[in-house]
Amino acid sequence: MPFPRKTNPQRRLPALALALAALTAIAGAACVSKPTMQLDHAEITGIRIAFPPSLGILMTIVVNVHNPNSYDVAVRAVRGQVVLAGRYPLPVDFRADGDGVWLASDRTTQVRVPVSVPVDLGLQLLRETLTSPVIPYRFSGRADVTATRTFRLEADDYSVDDHGVVARNQIETALGILR
Repeated sequence: MPFPRKTNPQRRLPALALALAALTAIAGAACVSKPTMQLDHAEITGIRIAFPPSLGILMTIVVNVHNPNSYDVAVRAVRGQVVLAGRYPLPVDFRADGDGVWLASDRTTQVRVPVSVPVDLGLQLLRETLTSPVIPYRFSGRADVTATRTFRLEADDYSVDDHGVVARNQIETALGILR
């Protein structure tokens, strides 16, 4: 009958330390602090031709996202809506390329979210806002976030709900209208 093998406690110490470090990393990553999202501005960046055939004004909403965590997180998608002039809702469905837009730890990063405004709506807004230099809008939406490049922990529904204005002359320029 073989004798039970005695293990050397010094041999188990590195394995135990490695297991503890992995557990701490997983537990720490699971406690994702919620990034804060704040609307910075919107800009008209041109005309968008899409398939199936459609023509729109490309409006880009710029959102400042602060990552309070000690590790990088990525914004994979932003969904929601933009309401122009208080009554014209437009869907927002932005899906970032690849793994998403990575946000450095403890930093604020600008995320650019494209929205297509139909040309007929752009013309309608110009007619309705003849006496105003700006067109108000409200952006409300949610972002899907991946925490850490290593563990890829996913969390959804980080929200933003904010108001802003876009310069009316930007729409005029995009449509080629001269005053």
